[in-house]
Amino acid sequence: MLQSIREKSQGWIAWVIVGLIIITFALFGIDQYAQLEKTVVVAEVNGDEITGNEFISLYNRQKQRLQSQFGDMYDQIVDDKELRSQVLDSLIESKVIQQWAESNNMFVSDAQLARAIQSADVFHKDGIFDEATYQSVLARNGLSAARFEYEQRQFLAEQQFRQITATSAFSTDTQLELLARLLFQERKLSYLRIDQRPLAKMVEVSEEQIASFYDNNQADFVIPEKITLDYLLLSQDNLAKKVIITEDDLQDYYEDNKNEFTLAERRQASHILIRIDAPAQEESALKEITEIQAKLAEGASFETLARERSQDPGSASLGGDLGMFQQGMMVTEFDNAVFSMEIGQVSEPIKTDFGYHLIKLVAIEEKSTKPFEDVKATVEEQFRLRAAEKQYFDLLEQLSTITYEQSDSLVPAADAIGVEIQTTQPFSRQGGEGEVASNSKVLAAAFSEDVKKRGMNSPVIELTPTSSVVVRINTVIDAQQKELADVASEIAKEIQRQAGVKASSDLAKEILAKVQTGEATLDDLVKEGVELKVLGWLNRENRQVLPEVTQALFKAPKPEDTPSYVVATLPTGDSLVLEISAVKEGKLPEEAGLKSQLLTAVEQVLATSEMDARVGALIEQADIDKKAVYQTIK
Repeated sequence: MLQSIREKSQGWIAWVIVGLIIITFALFGIDQYAQLEKTVVVAEVNGDEITGNEFISLYNRQKQRLQSQFGDMYDQIVDDKELRSQVLDSLIESKVIQQWAESNNMFVSDAQLARAIQSADVFHKDGIFDEATYQSVLARNGLSAARFEYEQRQFLAEQQFRQITATSAFSTDTQLELLARLLFQERKLSYLRIDQRPLAKMVEVSEEQIASFYDNNQADFVIPEKITLDYLLLSQDNLAKKVIITEDDLQDYYEDNKNEFTLAERRQASHILIRIDAPAQEESALKEITEIQAKLAEGASFETLARERSQDPGSASLGGDLGMFQQGMMVTEFDNAVFSMEIGQVSEPIKTDFGYHLIKLVAIEEKSTKPFEDVKATVEEQFRLRAAEKQYFDLLEQLSTITYEQSDSLVPAADAIGVEIQTTQPFSRQGGEGEVASNSKVLAAAFSEDVKKRGMNSPVIELTPTSSVVVRINTVIDAQQKELADVASEIAKEIQRQAGVKASSDLAKEILAKVQTGEATLDDLVKEGVELKVLGWLNRENRQVLPEVTQALFKAPKPEDTPSYVVATLPTGDSLVLEISAVKEGKLPEEAGLKSQLLTAVEQVLATSEMDARVGALIEQADIDKKAVYQTIK
């Protein structure tokens, strides 16, 4: 097929296709194609668009997170259609919150954004924020700094909304008392346990029963089909170990990438902000910042005035301190001022979108480059990874091409890329041991029509972002029906077990009827295989009985004049008849710590409920139009 395409691509058909492409680009421009996906709209919320790029960005991040969490089980656990719906609903929720925040004049200052980013450990190196690390982390996640900072600003605005809502939730003493009555309630328990094992041993199992069970459940007595696979594993990590490195290579890499080992200049500044929330406030804001400037000229403390007068809630309590930051982290006017000042200098009033600022430069941390010897190990690691990465993708292309073009063997590809053919141990459709036989994508390919029945090589299968495999069938071990003689004893035990479980359940029902009518007490009904347990008072957190028993205990009706009774079944198949003879209502704990924890728990529940209600109301009031394209866009 590939040869046919090659032959036809040399003739007039190819030139017609090329001509059409050239005409299309000439008429509409390449940029139209590059920008096409940006115009896709997956939903509209009150007229505001949610774009395909926003959707795909969040969808891919969520998918990667779930793939990391579930590994090879991802395809079995996660429904892609449901995931897409959840992602779109999340974006819609964010959009209505953003719209509410904007309509209520909520905003996130550059200083708040900078502090949030610089405080994130993922961007730290040696315990402090590092610009190179910041850019590297964003690049690895497919984000530009502008895009990430935009999303962070939106996230912080949403957090403000959520905090406002959460702080509005409160609980009353009555609510706490009602909750405590249930949460700390105790119940007095005794029970009869009917052991199914003695009852099972009493059951005689005939050969006819065994044969009938075998005939009716033959699918349970099959050795499943198994296969072994030959495979070629291409690993970037393995390639990195084999990269030959000289001292000159490392020196050249260090010189070519010095910026990665250079700490940019950072400056520490403090500021006093007088906000401008509306055009009419500009004159009064300028007047107030000028008054503050005059006080500074008279010798007043910048830090004291910042605490008293600054309208930036994030830095005012810190005396206006914004910490260390690199050039480009603040808005342009603010940034230009800071990076043109001398230490100790106070600026003239600087106007930004947020208002008027007075800025004091506190300290300068000069730009510096780490010596080669200090970063040699890092340089070698990066050199190996980059060299191996290029080699990996070159070899991956060869592997894909050769195993496709010569689909009846792995030998040509093995020779070309220098990787040995390996063979798995036998495994079934449920998988086997090792990274190849346990991978869900490998299992799907191995048991496919092309690979298993036609004996072809599989496509290249990505195991991880840095390792891939191609597999082909080595042997097929057909499924085998186990002989009746081989499983007769197993079947007899199962028939006895099922009969014992049923007999235990039937006896528990008989006992329940007798104790409920007053015909007998639990003590009267004790016998071999029927054991009485008197446990006394138990709370919900007890460890004296299994969770199934605790659940049945607190679901049972409260006793009135006489005990109440219920039946429960244990995972072992034993049945219990529970007697609840008394109930003690719970009380609020006297310890201050426990009461505080309970109060916090109640308020968290109420805050979550309030949040769900407020967001639900915003969504219900919104004009939302979901586009079907969100289910297919890639």
